[in-house]
Amino acid sequence: MDWKEIDRLREPGFTEARRGYDRREVDRFLGSLVDWLETDAVKELGDLAVKRKLEFVGKSTARILLTTEEESEKMLGLTQEECADVRARADAASLKTREAADEYAKAVRAKADEDARQATKEAQAEAAEVVREGEMRRVQIEETVRELEARRDRALEELERLRGELGSTLGTHKPEPKKPAAKQAPAKEADAVAKT
Repeated sequence: MDWKEIDRLREPGFTEARRGYDRREVDRFLGSLVDWLETDAVKELGDLAVKRKLEFVGKSTARILLTTEEESEKMLGLTQEECADVRARADAASLKTREAADEYAKAVRAKADEDARQATKEAQAEAAEVVREGEMRRVQIEETVRELEARRDRALEELERLRGELGSTLGTHKPEPKKPAAKQAPAKEADAVAKT
C-alpha cells in the first residue's frame, strides 16, 4: 500500500446510508488502522511475517528432511540390492571364466603332451633312419675298403710277378762284360725298371 491510499483511509469518503455502519465507529477504526500502519505496522507485520516464514520454513525443512531420509533409505536399499546383484553376477562370471580357463589349460596341456609325443616319435624315427643310413654307409665303405684291399693285393701280386719276370729276363740277358763304366749303366737301368 502506498501513502496516498493510507491518507484515503483517514477520509474514506463513504456515502452515508440509513442502515449502514456507524460512521464515527468506522472513522475511528480506520483512523487507528492508519495510525498503526504509519507507525508500528511495518515492525509488527515484519516480525509476524518473519515468524510465519520461519514456521513455514521449519515445517518445509522438516518435511524435506523427512522426505530426504525416506528417499535415502530407499536409495540405500536399492543400492544394496544392486550391489548384491552385481556381486552375484560378477561371481558367476568369474566362475565361468575360471572354468573356461581350466578347460583351455587342459586342452593346451593335452595338445602340448600330444605334440611332445609326436615330436619324440618323429625324432626317434629320424634317429633310427640316420642310424640305418649310417649303417648302410658303413657297410658300403667296408665293401669299398675290401675291394680296394683286394685290388691292392692283386696289384702287389702283379708287381711281384713282374719283378720276377724282369729279374729272370735280366738274368738271361746279361750283356758281356764291357768296360766297367758300361756295366754299371745297364744295372742301373734294370734297378730303375725293377723299382717301377
